[in-house]
Amino acid sequence: MTRKTLVLGLHHYSRQDLEAVRDSGKKLQVRVLGLATIAEDVSPELALATIDEIAVLGAFHASEAVKRALASRMR
Repeated sequence: MTRKTLVLGLHHYSRQDLEAVRDSGKKLQVRVLGLATIAEDVSPELALATIDEIAVLGAFHASEAVKRALASRMR
């Protein structure tokens, strides 16, 4: 199951947020108009396990490893 989100403004994904998504068996389709950040302690594996698609119109801040892992899922 995929959970779609649309955020206007700022949205931060912490490791705990993504672990909760993973533990629920869901994935995210993220759409942000503004600033999206993924915490520095999020591993590329956790990001891949929880984020099915990400589209950011604005700025996207994450570690280089997470950005590389999600490159094919960015729209």
